[in-house]
Amino acid sequence: MRHHAKNMTAIGTLLVATLAVSPIQGNDLEANKAPAATPVQSELMTQWGESLTAENAWTEYPRPQLQRENWINLNGNWDYAVTPKTQTTPPRDWTGQILVPFCLESKLGGVGRLLDPAETLWYHRTFEVDNAAGQRTLLNFEAVDYRCEVFVNGKSVGGHQGGNTAFSCDASEALVDGANDLVVRVEDETEGAQLRGKQSLDPKGIWYTRVSGIWQSVWLEQVPFNYIKDLKITTSVKDGSITVRPIVHGKGAVAVAVKDGDSIVAQKSASDEITLKIPDAQLWSPTSPHLYDLDVSLLNTAGQEVDRVSSYAAIRSVGKVQDANGNMQFTLNGDPIFHWGPLDQGWWPDGLLTPPSDEAMLFDIEWLKKAGFNMIRKHIKVEPRRYYYHCDRLGMMVWQDQVSGGPKPKWTRLAPNPKDAQWPDDAHGQFMYEFEEMISALENHPSIVVWTPFNEAWGQHQTMEVGKWTVQRDPSRLVNVASGGNFWPVGDIVDAHKYPHPGFPFDQGKDGRFEGYIKVVGEFGGHGLPIQGHLWDANRRNWGYGGLPKNKAEYQQRYETSLVALNQLRGQGIAAGVYTQTTDVEGEINGLMTYDRKVIKIPAKRLAKMHQVLFQDAPPATSNGAAHNDGDKFNPAFVQEHTDRKPGPVMDAETIRAGLESRDRALYIKSGWIRDPYITLGPDGYYYLTGTQPNEGDPREAEDPYNIGLGNESIVGNQVRVYRSQDLIDWESLGSVFSTDDLYETTKQTPKAKRIWAPEVHWMGDRWALVHCPAYLSSLATTEGSTLAGPWTHPMKDSMGQRHDPSLFSDEDGKAYLLWQNTLIAPLDQELSKYTAKPVRIDPSGTRPGPNGQPISRIGHEGATMIKVGDKYVHLGTAWSTDQGRKGSYNLYYCVSDAITGPYGPRQFAGRFLGHGTPFQTKDGKWWCTAFFNANVPPVPRDGIQSKDLGDNAQTINEQGVTIVPLDVRRLDNGEIYIRALDPAYANPGPDESQKFEAAL
Repeated sequence: MRHHAKNMTAIGTLLVATLAVSPIQGNDLEANKAPAATPVQSELMTQWGESLTAENAWTEYPRPQLQRENWINLNGNWDYAVTPKTQTTPPRDWTGQILVPFCLESKLGGVGRLLDPAETLWYHRTFEVDNAAGQRTLLNFEAVDYRCEVFVNGKSVGGHQGGNTAFSCDASEALVDGANDLVVRVEDETEGAQLRGKQSLDPKGIWYTRVSGIWQSVWLEQVPFNYIKDLKITTSVKDGSITVRPIVHGKGAVAVAVKDGDSIVAQKSASDEITLKIPDAQLWSPTSPHLYDLDVSLLNTAGQEVDRVSSYAAIRSVGKVQDANGNMQFTLNGDPIFHWGPLDQGWWPDGLLTPPSDEAMLFDIEWLKKAGFNMIRKHIKVEPRRYYYHCDRLGMMVWQDQVSGGPKPKWTRLAPNPKDAQWPDDAHGQFMYEFEEMISALENHPSIVVWTPFNEAWGQHQTMEVGKWTVQRDPSRLVNVASGGNFWPVGDIVDAHKYPHPGFPFDQGKDGRFEGYIKVVGEFGGHGLPIQGHLWDANRRNWGYGGLPKNKAEYQQRYETSLVALNQLRGQGIAAGVYTQTTDVEGEINGLMTYDRKVIKIPAKRLAKMHQVLFQDAPPATSNGAAHNDGDKFNPAFVQEHTDRKPGPVMDAETIRAGLESRDRALYIKSGWIRDPYITLGPDGYYYLTGTQPNEGDPREAEDPYNIGLGNESIVGNQVRVYRSQDLIDWESLGSVFSTDDLYETTKQTPKAKRIWAPEVHWMGDRWALVHCPAYLSSLATTEGSTLAGPWTHPMKDSMGQRHDPSLFSDEDGKAYLLWQNTLIAPLDQELSKYTAKPVRIDPSGTRPGPNGQPISRIGHEGATMIKVGDKYVHLGTAWSTDQGRKGSYNLYYCVSDAITGPYGPRQFAGRFLGHGTPFQTKDGKWWCTAFFNANVPPVPRDGIQSKDLGDNAQTINEQGVTIVPLDVRRLDNGEIYIRALDPAYANPGPDESQKFEAAL
């Protein structure tokens, strides 16, 4: 078995099957008085459904973990008929043909008819077989919904109740040489106590079309009298071993050979359980899904092989561990791992529960893998066994739900004192029978890491008993007893569902109820987006959670918002997230792709980039906006509100000239995407402008002008672009004067993203100096002369240290200082090659209460600069008005000292919306401050802004580009330095300001 191969198509060499559409004897077909009901007649088809034929319908070997070379595929066209349930003998006449393995109601089945609970569905075909002595002929049905009986040549050879798991019938005693008649009788009430998942007699909302009859492959194999019926495979990471326990019909010893590729790495024979030690065992994980092939032979007493099967195994362990913060986390092979996956229902517009092909089924898994998911929650459906094989070989973890049905209790979620539904003993017995069948069929698959007996409160009953049974039945996996359902203290996981954005009711566990349990958000999202031409039924209610967005951009913004919220919940101990869902399903249009898989709503590559944050270090659980204690709120810090709005034009030259003279209003002087704009007057009489920008020619600068520059979608580049102007009106581009290619050699080696933030250029009297961040790329570089261009030298080499938001200040005596963070300052030597003293903190005097009640002494959180007014040193810093990350307006504050290293006076307010702007002087000595767009939403109107509370999100009145705002900078009669914006929209703090300040003079 080659695990890189997409298909394992086996061609039967022992048997030859032929279809005969001839009637067999029995009662006449009883016609219904009313016309048969039909499901929604949707035009949707998948690309795989469009190419389906009777000859290519599911030709792959259905049982990858117990595979024989010789088998026959019985999929294809069968006869069918529908009679009243009272009829127990096969019909005389057949209504037509149905394409197996597709159900009666499906488009691909070719019938498109609903089965009434009072009706019976009949199937018929013939096959030819050589009924050789000493062999058994097994008819294998992968799934028939719901209750069936199988007849061969008029003799009952077996039956099954339960619509989601495989079963076999030994037809040996009923066979004749040559042509044999095969009839299957099916009953399916769909509802009542029957386990049915999302099927409904009245499909709408979250409930879908019923599925009746054969819906997975039918096939036949011949085996010797003594044969290998099943294999139970377990592995040990600690020992590096694989244990095979054969289940043999009859008797005989078993020989097992373990292969890694073409090489046999272990082999052993025994009459019972066999443990094989694997040298240098390779472990299975999503990033390295290593599988070992198994060849298993049954031997007679003479040591001769009488039966042979192939299988595979993976060595991996599943567990949980408490982290340093006391939260439980998932582990794989002993290492913590965040589980991130979609809710995957496995429905198809043309096949309903049946994928149109193995290739189609594989498409979903591969796409989710490319999109950066490492887990799939298989939602109340049992897939064909090949689905789990693909997950095994591709490295996709699976949470497997039991199929739901039956009466439900009051849904109290995670609240104390939960209730169970009351089920009769026979219904509970059937539930457990089907649950055991599912586990028994799937337990060898390494991809399955979690069993989920109940979803929400659907059919939730005897929770403690079911949970304890599951834990005991399979101690190698974790148990999520009721995903989003009523929480009972059993299993390993406590699971909350929250739509549309994720949340978790931490308060309900304050009494310790959740201690020792892994906390997960088992469903959230469900953001809808209708795609015309790809709707199941355009005339019905097509919906998503939280209402439908205005456009695709808003849909994507909602997804990003949910992702940010989930990442913040990680900081509080949430160990997994499940996003609803992979595809649209019937009226639910909340998939990441359409129901027919023809339109991808967010490209996989983009999703993968967005999802990377979930696999990095979790954000700290603080109260400053990074995370929230109630789990239902979150700071939309890195979430951009997508918009079709474009920035307006800059002011005309006359308006700017007039404003420079009057100094009574802000001036929008330059367009283009820029953050942290820095303006300085050079020795040649030019104003030089730089800042955080995209690379030259990046089309996203025009396409996405309000990109916030943060997160995976940031358009920040690796260049320092500079402009110059003689009058602050007409700007000449000098292009990129510096890039990450100009970094000091050791700094270049960092493996992190290469972006340049917050560059500043300073004229040092004989050369230009440039500083920038982020901290891990920060540098101080200088030119060789008066031209602001390379080649660049690095006088500090690699001794500068990692510095966030570095800034240079030159005192009147020529002494240079480096400032960084909030705020440290250290003097430099004349060559800017080293520090001449240790850094000193320069905080304002006093403190202010932070959002969490803890005092804050720093001036802000970034953007520290220094200016001098007379003989006073003015230390400026930036902070959000609420003192919470990206909530409110981005403002400028200052404090004053007689000495550069302090002590400094109290924190004072310089201007609203001026955060990370830089005060500069024009040629006439007047003070201005740069301002820019820094928000998660497009600019808000100026009108009435003075009284508007902006504290719920990052907001600004600044347009994208460069705005300059006049500053009132003066010494008061009492000797104090006063700095305040002169434009009324900037002059005073807003209602969202966390600290109290005096109004502007």
